[in-house]
Amino acid sequence: MQGTVYALLALAVLAVLAILPGCVGVPGLESTEEFDRTVTVEPESGVVVINRNGGVNVDVREGESVAVSAVKRSVYGQGELAKVRIEVTEGDPLRIETVHTAFNPQVSVDYTIHLPPTVVLQRVESSNGPIDLSGVLVNGTELRTSNGPVRVDGAPGGDLTAASSNGGIEVRGAEGYVTARTSNAPITVEEAGGIAELRTSNGPISAEIPAVRGDVAVSSSNGAVTLRLAESLDARVVATTSNGRIVASDLPLLLDESSGTRVSGTLGEGGPTITVTTSNGGIELTRL
Repeated sequence: MQGTVYALLALAVLAVLAILPGCVGVPGLESTEEFDRTVTVEPESGVVVINRNGGVNVDVREGESVAVSAVKRSVYGQGELAKVRIEVTEGDPLRIETVHTAFNPQVSVDYTIHLPPTVVLQRVESSNGPIDLSGVLVNGTELRTSNGPVRVDGAPGGDLTAASSNGGIEVRGAEGYVTARTSNAPITVEEAGGIAELRTSNGPISAEIPAVRGDVAVSSSNGAVTLRLAESLDARVVATTSNGRIVASDLPLLLDESSGTRVSGTLGEGGPTITVTTSNGGIELTRL
């Protein structure tokens, strides 16, 4: 009798689990499905990439076509993969998108996209995965993810905004002005055309500032800030920390205030204000 009761209880539990919203069973071996498509595009046209869960890698390849490769992955079986499709919508911009056909499918998608050198990457959105760019033409481009890093290695063209949470941001070789925002992770910017804004929390910031075109905020908490400023800058610098040390070395900064936790002064003829703030971290200002 007792065994019968236990068996009925087990069946009841299984029945409840089967009808719970979003329940997809027990994880097993990974199932995958590949996607490939090539689309011819016009020079100077744009591309937008919208992913939901996974990484996006974009680089440059000579030619007149955009090549899109993707891999769908799930440990909940081939049926779960069917709940996600990849759409490539031609036009300007060309739109590459992960579409969910059911609620909360347990599927990730990783993209590899090759762009012609004359095509502008306008926007990339994703989560739970990295965004990687290499040599891609940008112009007011936005890169946004969460729980993953943003990495840029060469970005000719115009301005670039990189945003994440719980993921580091590394931008090297961007010709335009860079805006970078994240949390719980570091920011590194080198060899950019200029800096517009750098913000993080619980992470350090290391950046070169060759130029500014307006007031610039560089801020962190629980992280050190290291800035290398061009001698040719005409700007005002105000640096403040609540629990750390400020060092301004080898920099032609005409000081009007200098204490252990606050330094302010003028570079060149003065101009826009570069405001540097952190807490529980030092600030180092040096010559680029």
